[in-house]
Amino acid sequence: MTVFSEHGYYGASMNEVAGHAGVTKPVLYQHFPSKRDLYVELVEGVSRKLGDQITDAVRGNTEPRLQAEAALGAYFTFVEQNQREFQLLFGSGAPRADEFGSGSRLVEDHMGDTIAGLLDHRIEADVRLLVGRAIVGMSEGVCHHWLSQDSRPSADSVAKQLAVLLMDGLGGFTR
Repeated sequence: MTVFSEHGYYGASMNEVAGHAGVTKPVLYQHFPSKRDLYVELVEGVSRKLGDQITDAVRGNTEPRLQAEAALGAYFTFVEQNQREFQLLFGSGAPRADEFGSGSRLVEDHMGDTIAGLLDHRIEADVRLLVGRAIVGMSEGVCHHWLSQDSRPSADSVAKQLAVLLMDGLGGFTR
């Protein structure tokens, strides 16, 4: 995880990964047939963990605003506490090419699907998926900015501000 998050997929070497893991390169290849397989397994694991935390945070909330705040709060808290994992998924070294359909795009798809599943089921399924992907993209962009700040607001504060934007649009900030 550390090597991929620091150097990106293309900059990471299996020698360095093996060294950080405290094993030899042949032992590493006994568990993962290729660098791509190792990378995809890491991304899938982080994606599941993040999705589970968001789903758990929303569980029991029935009011849409509280659901949005809880989901975004779980996301930003996860990112703040797991910056290495965020870099793995969304850092500049994360591959975006089609060959990595199971790579960083997997987390965007998984998170978009998770969010879509939490939205009001009276909304058409394709619209829920579109909104889910939009929320993921917006949250990712905000995280890059938020993490770069020396003095940044809390994860809960950012989540509440984005929930206002989602639920009320820009007019919610003037009320």
